[in-house]
Amino acid sequence: MQLLICPGYHAPALTHSFLQSLLGKLTPERLWVLPIWSSPLALPWLLTSPQAPQRDQSLSVIAFSAGVVAAYPLLMAWQHLGGTSQIIALDGWGMPLPGNLEIYRVSHDGWTHRTTYFPSADESRGCFYCQPAVNHLDLWQSPQLSQGMGSLRGNAAAPMTALDFICEALTQA
Repeated sequence: MQLLICPGYHAPALTHSFLQSLLGKLTPERLWVLPIWSSPLALPWLLTSPQAPQRDQSLSVIAFSAGVVAAYPLLMAWQHLGGTSQIIALDGWGMPLPGNLEIYRVSHDGWTHRTTYFPSADESRGCFYCQPAVNHLDLWQSPQLSQGMGSLRGNAAAPMTALDFICEALTQA
């Protein structure tokens, strides 16, 4: 699995904590973290770097908050170049994601879940919302502690953690 992490604007320690939780449950073949400030450089890197993801393999992206905005043009370019991808959007708060993307939504509370809609998204891919609600940054920092309801591929919603949902979505790619 090729995995790209696109965090938002927050202390790097929060992303470090997220990665420790995630890497405690799965091991991607290749992993990149794209800081939000470097997103303008991402497209040239994607096109020219030998360290960039391989186009003949699917690219999974986990993006948080403003990182969803940064990840979108990169994913569109990736698909234009012939790659396939999926995005797990944590608290993307209404960022429209048109196109042929596999989209999984994760929200820090039920209100955000109900009021965030991706008009062209295939809702059967999956969604998760925290219940009880957690702080926006806590969702990123400690997904293993964020309890809620998740549904993948049209199945009925079931209790799980945000981390469990993310890992399940990644393994279904």
